[in-house]
Formats: sequence, C-alpha cells, structure tokens
Amino acid sequence: MNYVPIPKGAEPPMLRFETDMEFHQELSKYDHEIHIRTLYAIQYACDTNFEDDIMIAFMNDEETILSVPKDCWKENLENTLQYFIDIEDYEKCKEVKQLMDKVE
Repeated sequence: MNYVPIPKGAEPPMLRFETDMEFHQELSKYDHEIHIRTLYAIQYACDTNFEDDIMIAFMNDEETILSVPKDCWKENLENTLQYFIDIEDYEKCKEVKQLMDKVE
C-alpha cells in the first residue's frame, strides 16, 4: 500500500510496542491523532475515489502500517464520532456526521 499524505489531517503516528498491553497503551497515547487521521483519510478517499485501505498509523517502523479497509470505514467513523462527542468537539462531530452520510 502506498502512503498517501492527508493534507488537512495529522501525520500518521508511529506506534512503538512489543506486547499487546504496550500496543493498547500506544493507541491510547495517540487517540486524538488516530481519530483525526481516520476522519481526514476517509474524507480524502471519498473526495478522490480512492478505493484502497486507508492508512492510519505506522507500527514499529515505516514498513508496517495500521490500516482500515473500505468495508470498515463506517464502523470506524462511528467510533470517531463517539470520540469527538466524548471530548465535546462538536465541530468535528459535524464533519464526521457529514462524512458518514457520504459513506453510506
């Protein structure tokens, strides 16, 4: 998969871990970046008719990536919406909801 930079979003974080517990700690540490990346990567994919998996983060090196296949975009947007509700970022909630309508 080619790395496609998302102009409006965060750079993909580098998750460094050796165990499952460390992986989950890294996910928590980069929670905001991951949700921003999810929102703007799916937006970019929709705007450009990009059909491949979207890349969310690097894992331990720049060769291994955490990605989301197209058939999971809606579920990931639902998680991202809940994240922005929880942190009370209602502008991002609006963006996510508009994107969810495009993905359906």
